[in-house]
Amino acid sequence: MKLKLDFLDLARFAPIALALGAVPANFGNIVGSSAPNGDGSVTYSYIVDNSAGSFDVAAWSLEFGFSIPDWLQSDTSQNGNVTVPNVNWFADKGTPLTGESAQDFISLNTDGDVKEGTTLEGFSFRSSFPPGLITFQEFSADGGSIMGTTVGPISSVPDKGPIRPLLVATLASFMFAIRRDNLSR
Repeated sequence: MKLKLDFLDLARFAPIALALGAVPANFGNIVGSSAPNGDGSVTYSYIVDNSAGSFDVAAWSLEFGFSIPDWLQSDTSQNGNVTVPNVNWFADKGTPLTGESAQDFISLNTDGDVKEGTTLEGFSFRSSFPPGLITFQEFSADGGSIMGTTVGPISSVPDKGPIRPLLVATLASFMFAIRRDNLSR
């Protein structure tokens, strides 16, 4: 089978080629894992995998759907509950871009940045919140950033047992009675 392309065919593919050319360069990936502990808490561990990246990762952040984490967000050198891999990194409470709270990890100098083609492991903390998918943000020293998802603590899902429908039905009946009473006046 012979493939023949004319000018109109090439013009049709031009937007796709432009879009592919506009894709930002690759950053690393935050690989998260969770391990249950005997006390009901979960240890969350992270690796910055920049093996396919094209920029050094100088900082990264996890974003959560709850407002108050149940761990001290500073690293262990500051009497917090967050472990960082070495003295070139620190952890602290972050400012969320999309969530309700954030955990930040920041390299103190270029020697600590996760270089292109490398990985860095040793980031972790414990939480009583169950695991689920959360958002991460990565940042380069020159201002580039990328967003993705990884494993992390999520807020507990409310119980949907029989009490909740009963409560909703009771409130609906009460509201209907008030409305009926107001209409009859």
